[in-house]
Amino acid sequence: KQQILREELNALDTDFTYENLNQCQYLNAVIDETLRLAPPLGTIQRECVRDYKLGNTGITIPAGTFVEFQPYVIHRDPDLFPDPDQFKPERFLKPTHHPYAYLPFGCGPRQCIGMRFALNEMRMCIAKIVHRFEFTPAPGFEVSGHNFD
Repeated sequence: KQQILREELNALDTDFTYENLNQCQYLNAVIDETLRLAPPLGTIQRECVRDYKLGNTGITIPAGTFVEFQPYVIHRDPDLFPDPDQFKPERFLKPTHHPYAYLPFGCGPRQCIGMRFALNEMRMCIAKIVHRFEFTPAPGFEVSGHNFD
């Protein structure tokens, strides 16, 4: 996976502009997959402003109720992301998941205002580092529950 990313970045030579990096599909997929596995938000909380019926479940959330959910848990739902503990950037090249299944920066009008800045900084940092260095895990290094092959 590192080699695929390096080849995409090498095609730019060293012309790492924000515009060029934003067009790098695999770089963006690597960032999205990284944020899926390790979202920066621990929890998202919203207040229900009016009574809301949950589909055909017979459940109604009354106005004034605080609803809380964790991106980490949603991002590891195998119904939304098959093999959820595997690092697979390819899943973001042609995403099939619901738009609200991926929430590293929250969602809707209260989404993190620093999201674009953070993504641009990640693109630039990763591009410069991967362009100059090759990473290999230390002998015997393992992260329990994750496969980064």
